[in-house]
Amino acid sequence: MLESDLVRKILATLRLEFGGVWFKIHGGANQEAGIPDIIGCYRGRFVAFEVKRGKHSRVSPRQRLVLDRISDAGGLSVVVESPLEASFALRNLSHDEAN
Repeated sequence: MLESDLVRKILATLRLEFGGVWFKIHGGANQEAGIPDIIGCYRGRFVAFEVKRGKHSRVSPRQRLVLDRISDAGGLSVVVESPLEASFALRNLSHDEAN
């Protein structure tokens, strides 16, 4: 499966199961490097998912820096390889806020 197909499946899962607002970020020459593949807002929290396909895909140093900056600012930033992993991250976010 291509990474673009995986991103579409993750977006569909997020929109169907959780609601919120989700966007696919398309990288380009006029965009800051390292912006995660999917960004959104869920229950008032900024959420960012960097999508990787397979265990041999690695997060670049720039991607790691951006993900860490999002976390440091109070957002949720996660590297995911499946819709299930993205769902798990949001369920954990909901659970943490309930406590």
